[in-house]
Amino acid sequence: MWVAEGFTDYYGALLVARAGLSTPVEYLDELSNTIEQVQMRPGRLVQPVDMASFDTWIKHYRPDENSLNTSIDYYSKGASIAFMLDAKIRKTTGGARTLDDAMRLAYARYSGAKGCTLEQFYAVMSEAAGANLTPWFTEVVSRVEELDFSDALDYYGLRFTPADPKAARATLGASTRVDNGRLVVTVVRRDTPAHAAGLNTDDEILAIDDVRVRADALVTRMDQYRVGDTVRVLVARRDRLVTLAWWLSPAQSSLPSARLRSTILG
Repeated sequence: MWVAEGFTDYYGALLVARAGLSTPVEYLDELSNTIEQVQMRPGRLVQPVDMASFDTWIKHYRPDENSLNTSIDYYSKGASIAFMLDAKIRKTTGGARTLDDAMRLAYARYSGAKGCTLEQFYAVMSEAAGANLTPWFTEVVSRVEELDFSDALDYYGLRFTPADPKAARATLGASTRVDNGRLVVTVVRRDTPAHAAGLNTDDEILAIDDVRVRADALVTRMDQYRVGDTVRVLVARRDRLVTLAWWLSPAQSSLPSARLRSTILG
């Protein structure tokens, strides 16, 4: 699934750019969004993308409140791997071949009812690249280490632009929903101050710093704070009132910035 769906996602934005229907900068923004989706999921460090493919019908389409913390989306991670693989094939062949050539070769051999195993897919990608890519695939597909984008960025002349700390918006570190006028926590991201402070799914947020928070006004209320501010949050948990305190984190990925820019285009 990380190939069938993830590679399709990679080509989705790329083909629009090739057709001249988006600018290079707009394409890089689309690619940035894809990478950011990977980096903002704590589950990327828990579940390998090949296992996410294996678990599609029991987990991907049956998410729960902890899925963000325990699983990876094979669409976005598969697309990120395709981006890295395209650069690797181009670099290894001196620009003579691309991922396009590798996918055409795979299609010629394994399309229709024939199909292919993962090992055969690795082999045909390696053949197109003229180098054994199986160890690289094992690292990015079957393990949970952070993806290393450096080779791809260097090859294309790209960089991650520095984040502007002044532009970062403060967040509680949790997602919420409005339920019959109640502001209810739906997801608490692992490795956030809110998670460390003990905020739980299904907690009802009643007040921040002793001021009542309307269910539909959380965003407006958070605009009053800055990243690093400490807040005291009153929640109702199973009919008991609990006060928690933590500092507000920025609403951004684990990368310094997931916005890609060309060293040529600026």
